[in-house]
Amino acid sequence: MNATWKTHQRIKLKAHFIIALLALVAITSAATTAQQTPAKRETTAPPGPQAIPDSKVQITFALKRVSDGFLCPRENLNCTDQDIWWKSFSLLASDGHMLFLTSIPFPSGERSREQFESSIKGAEKILRRTMESNSKGEQVGERALGLFSEIKDMKPPSGVPHYQLFWTRGPNYWVVNGEHLEDVLALEERLKSEGVNVVWTWHSTNRPSTPD
Repeated sequence: MNATWKTHQRIKLKAHFIIALLALVAITSAATTAQQTPAKRETTAPPGPQAIPDSKVQITFALKRVSDGFLCPRENLNCTDQDIWWKSFSLLASDGHMLFLTSIPFPSGERSREQFESSIKGAEKILRRTMESNSKGEQVGERALGLFSEIKDMKPPSGVPHYQLFWTRGPNYWVVNGEHLEDVLALEERLKSEGVNVVWTWHSTNRPSTPD
């Protein structure tokens, strides 16, 4: 009887030992799996592809002011340019920068080219110089983009390093003056595609305000 009881006890102890061993193996396996599996990170990003900001936003312009006058200086009103009348347009770009367009209708293409050559001599560096052609491929003018140093005792953009685009087409002569190159290039493209007179249509009641 005692021998039978002892046998049953040994069997029970072995069963408990096997169960405990299996439980330990299961716990160890679960812990190892948890260490190897990366935890999922919570995110607040909305599902689906994200929009990439457009870095090539087109610059638009608004006409702020129109000035005019004669090319002769006040101290010499009888100079050879006494009948030449210029107009200057102050333009506000959509990025908040100011630009200035000067239009001078010279009496001849020769006088326009003379002014062109005189103006580009003052540039610190000529970035580009190209011929201006008509629809037949005939040369009718020229364009040059220059970098200019700051001019002391002058307001911006002349008072800081700036860019000027000189443009002749026949007797007509234009100058675009701006502190930022991207603005000058954007204005050049608009004038090329739409014509210089388009600036008169750029009045806008919704244009951003800027100190004069």
